[in-house]
Amino acid sequence: MADMDGSGSSGKIFGFFLAVLALAVMGAAVTFFLRPDLFSFGSVNPVAHVSVFPQEAAVGGGQWRLLSQWHGAGDFHEAGNLYRVEFKPIPGWETPPPVVLKKDETGARIEGVYKPVQYSTQTILELSGASTLANRLVPELAEFYLTNIGANEVRRIPGKSADEMTVEGIFYAAREIRAIKISGQGTAAGFSALKAGDCDIAMAVHKLSAVDAKIFGEGIVTAQSEHRLGMDAVAVLVHKDNPVPALTIEQVGGIFSGEILNWEQVGGPPAPIKVFVLRENFATRRFVKDFFLNGKDFASSARVVDIHEMLPELVSQDPWAVGFSSITMANQCREMPLKPGADSDAVAPTPESIRKLVYPAGRNLYLYLKATTDNVYARDFIHVALGPVGQEVVKKFGFVKNSEVEGDASAADRDTPLDGSQIPFAQLPATEPPPVLKAPPLKSLPPLVQFDGEAVPESARRTVLQDYLDGVYGAQKLSFVFHFESGNLELDEQGGRDLARIAAMMKEPKNSGKTIVLVGYSDSVGAYASNLAVSRKRAEAVAEALGKRGVQDIVVLAAGEEGAVDRNDIRAGREKNRRVETWIK
Repeated sequence: MADMDGSGSSGKIFGFFLAVLALAVMGAAVTFFLRPDLFSFGSVNPVAHVSVFPQEAAVGGGQWRLLSQWHGAGDFHEAGNLYRVEFKPIPGWETPPPVVLKKDETGARIEGVYKPVQYSTQTILELSGASTLANRLVPELAEFYLTNIGANEVRRIPGKSADEMTVEGIFYAAREIRAIKISGQGTAAGFSALKAGDCDIAMAVHKLSAVDAKIFGEGIVTAQSEHRLGMDAVAVLVHKDNPVPALTIEQVGGIFSGEILNWEQVGGPPAPIKVFVLRENFATRRFVKDFFLNGKDFASSARVVDIHEMLPELVSQDPWAVGFSSITMANQCREMPLKPGADSDAVAPTPESIRKLVYPAGRNLYLYLKATTDNVYARDFIHVALGPVGQEVVKKFGFVKNSEVEGDASAADRDTPLDGSQIPFAQLPATEPPPVLKAPPLKSLPPLVQFDGEAVPESARRTVLQDYLDGVYGAQKLSFVFHFESGNLELDEQGGRDLARIAAMMKEPKNSGKTIVLVGYSDSVGAYASNLAVSRKRAEAVAEALGKRGVQDIVVLAAGEEGAVDRNDIRAGREKNRRVETWIK
């Protein structure tokens, strides 16, 4: 019995080994059928060496592999196994053709020569303007846009200067490179380039005034040309270890104008203040000048910086430095909280305070194109930038996207459009369409006492005064006067009540067909042209508020420093002169 048991066990073991062997043979047979190239049976490898040229292609991912030749169903080749050396396709290169080897070939040496693909290049879009947008946000939007229209690869190419960049999208199948060129040399430069036809979209950190829009030509820039991209704020920057807790708007103005020279004067330690400012053509510099300095000049000792992004870096390296920039460029600097008045609470430039319109130095960001443009990419780019994903990109870079703004976003349009010789199309504002009746021509000009002694050309004054007199000629002056704080376009409670009264008055039957004339005035602190633009902004703010109350027939005029009702060398007098008067005709 024992012998029988042992014999049975041996048989089982032998059967097991036979089964394993059978499976191995079957596996080998299947493998041989599918991949005969793996069985050399002692033969020499058909390939001895494969080279990939040029070196750039090899580094870029050029590779090869050895495969058995494929056959169709039922095909028979006397040659038996054929082998093929195949090369891997890589972007930007033409793939070498495969090399076929017969079974009796051995030790072949093969060269795979990749050739660069020839791409056609097309510039589909050019944007010019504010460095705040050109620095980071717009290149990111350009990358997203090119990917969105099918680019297989996107790359950034630096320009000749730090303010220039090209974003290229590579389309493999079409063998095309589509480029978007971006130049961030200032809002003024963007408007000039748009007017001259040197760009498709102007990037701006303030609205284009109605007067400047007219200079483009009739119907070139319309309400449909303006697109608000989001909201930004201008931050006052100091070193991260600066101990001053907050500054009033007036103190900031004193620091940048050179009236305050030591941190001890604003509650800090006894240390001299070192001021950094951007060069003249930056709209951010003009915003600071108008909003904080009331148009006064910056301190002559201030160091001028040519590149927006460099200013925060310089401030971060000096414990007693101060400067300004978009909030998105603050980097390692501390953003100084601001107090609108000495008794006000300090407000830091946070996304929350900006979207709630609480931070006083907020501003809107805009993209402009010509209403007559035939560039479909320009319209499509703006559509994508204002869409859900584009707005998330806006938020990613620290700006406030449109949907998050609480309240009337136009309240942040406080900075004055640039003017002067650097902007060829932004001269002294022209008038609104003239009324039927005109005032008699001016024979002599009234006296003008400027706070800083600027010599204003007689021709400029005569134009402003004549336009103002023509506008109110034959009109009846009303008792409603709107007063404004320096650098502010917000109306007080009394102003709100007066708006309601004017709206009710214009609904009376006797006033049917009549027009409200709004005349803006300013004090004489700062440049004449700048004050003229500020006064127009104030009149436009009242016009917009009346429009929301149903008043449609409104003419806006700007008198600037002309028509002062009190002295400009005292604070109380300047407050009286910053006003908007109302007329009806």
